[in-house]
Amino acid sequence: MKRRTLITGAGLAAGVSMAPVRSRAQGAQFRWKLQSGNPAGTPHMTLLNKFASNVEKMSGGRLAIEVLTSGAIVNPFEILDAVNKGVIEAGQWWTHYATGKHPAGGLFSAPLGGSGSGLDQMGQLGWYMRGGGRELYVEYYQKMLRADVMPFLYAPDGPECFGWFKKPVNSVAEFTSLRFRISSGLPSDVLKDMGGVPMNLPGQELIPAAERGIIDGVEWINPANDLPLGLHDVFKYYSIQGLHQAIDIADVMFNGAKWRSLPPDLQAIVETALTASLLDAMLYFAHENAKALREIRAKGVTMFDAPPDYAPAFIKSAKKVLGQLEAKDPFFKRVLESQRAFANVVVPYTRETSKLSTLISGAAEVN
Repeated sequence: MKRRTLITGAGLAAGVSMAPVRSRAQGAQFRWKLQSGNPAGTPHMTLLNKFASNVEKMSGGRLAIEVLTSGAIVNPFEILDAVNKGVIEAGQWWTHYATGKHPAGGLFSAPLGGSGSGLDQMGQLGWYMRGGGRELYVEYYQKMLRADVMPFLYAPDGPECFGWFKKPVNSVAEFTSLRFRISSGLPSDVLKDMGGVPMNLPGQELIPAAERGIIDGVEWINPANDLPLGLHDVFKYYSIQGLHQAIDIADVMFNGAKWRSLPPDLQAIVETALTASLLDAMLYFAHENAKALREIRAKGVTMFDAPPDYAPAFIKSAKKVLGQLEAKDPFFKRVLESQRAFANVVVPYTRETSKLSTLISGAAEVN
């Protein structure tokens, strides 16, 4: 004990830091770049930076991930190719960005109306974590898309809004008469089947297009993402009861060779940090969306319910679109059947517990 005191005292007297020094024996150090599909100041940048910080802390600095904003190296729709080729070590986007390469992408991150199976966002995560979804998800990237990557779902940010409008929409007929900005891929296919006019525009073009009369309505993401975009300056009516992406979960993917270069303990740290991000994102968006919605209302925006005939019409068209793809593609069919099997067990229970949620929220309104 005396010797230890003397050593410590000598170190302090000499002004030498006694912080532990990392040696090569503690393992190689890795410095990676992760490019997001989101611009600066958006919720996903906050979540990704927290994930990166957690990894660096848990790894003792052995793995440091620098998070870059959308377009820093490649555009958002090029992220998968860039990660696959090793241009960047990691990327963040949504699986449904790849539906143009293979349509099953939408079943993982944004299944239409819960794939017609009754799954909600928590049910979708349950299927991914416990119902065989993770294995199919990895197979989708590595075999269907032929990408040498290791992907993970990391942040549930749904449900996405029904839309922003210049006046309330009272029926499906009114809705489908509009030139409406909606996500490309399966949501656009469903809107077309409903008789609508889908317009596919990026976020930065939405307000100019609305001001010039090119579009009559917009769905973007959720209140926390919609508010900074300034959609409330152009549209004064808003509904968050959309079904096109009632479930929306973002991905993080890593270059396959880089992932395999990590020792098992660092792989486990990354997986643990991403699993923690699933819960963190749910809590984060529940709070941030609530605050944003309050601010949106304070800015003079009127909330309204989606038309009563919207849900039946959407689900009917969604099942038709899904059925056509299921008949054509064996992998799409396997994923859909897996979701249905999980839903058959889980949905009857969640249907009952949702009644309790209604009672709880009703009690809050009484007060």
